[in-house]
Amino acid sequence: MAERSLGRTLWTLVLALLNATLILLALCLWLGWSLFSTVEHITDDVAEITGTIRPLRAEIRDLTSQIGETRSNLAALREGGADLQLCSALETQLASAEARVAELTDTLKGIEDDLYPAIEQAAGTAFGNLGSAFATTLLEAVGLGPDSALVTE
Repeated sequence: MAERSLGRTLWTLVLALLNATLILLALCLWLGWSLFSTVEHITDDVAEITGTIRPLRAEIRDLTSQIGETRSNLAALREGGADLQLCSALETQLASAEARVAELTDTLKGIEDDLYPAIEQAAGTAFGNLGSAFATTLLEAVGLGPDSALVTE
């Protein structure tokens, strides 16, 4: 058996450490790539959902303001001596429309309330505490955080 010199042994040790470092670096790069890919998918999903919810909010606000204007016009018609049966029928239709808008508002609020914990839990499960912080920041950035409220004026 040939004797090894101390220099050759140290050189072999340095090569082994370099090899292990490169393997760990490759593993970290792969894990980082997977993490960012998953974050991209979550971001795309949240953006898609937000893209659906925001126009609904605007429509509900518009409908609410239109119902208010129609109520004022109906009150003006009633004061002007319009047919009371017609005014009562229109008022019934307006009450029905208001009830439907309130139902849509509640449904949208329920969707938003369910969306926030689901995304936070999914991100938390996938990425631990870092994922929960990311989900909270992302949802607050798109206006769906736990403190944001559905504004219907």
